Amino acid sequence: MRLIPIALTLILLPLPAFAQSQRHPTAAEIDVLLQELHDYIPNLLESGFYSDRRRPEERQQRDDFVEAWSQVDPAVAPFLGDWFAIEENLEIFPTADPGVVCVIDSYLDISDFYLGQVVAGHLQTDTNLTFVLDSGFLVSTFVYDNQAARYEYANPIAVKDPAAGSYYPEYSRRHLG
Repeated sequence: MRLIPIALTLILLPLPAFAQSQRHPTAAEIDVLLQELHDYIPNLLESGFYSDRRRPEERQQRDDFVEAWSQVDPAVAPFLGDWFAIEENLEIFPTADPGVVCVIDSYLDISDFYLGQVVAGHLQTDTNLTFVLDSGFLVSTFVYDNQAARYEYANPIAVKDPAAGSYYPEYSRRHLG
């Protein structure tokens, strides 16, 4: 019976929506994680979970959105969009503050909200996640139990009006009364 909680913990720990990273990964840790990613990319693509299923117009809308924002805030522009993983998506929205974004991390019916800031070409959040763009992936890097780990997102589309999504009504019910 003790194995069930342990197994669930091991399954849920890598998911950024469930675990607060203890600190931002170091540059050396990020380098190791990116090398692991490069070695693992063929497996990711073969799995089918990261197949690009976007329609051409979705790709073009996201490219146009990023291009428009690159004129306003080139540091955040490449990170913007609605990025997808296996059962999770990460929406990154621009803000009025240069170099700062809002992030909505949704896993099944659970969502987290946090702020991010571009530092040295990486997007660092107030929850100690560091997002790195590499090889067409948005790589979430984090540290849990003093162990650096990663989680990949891919195939972004343009973000939609956040008020039209399910996050804000649920957030206001839980947090605003």
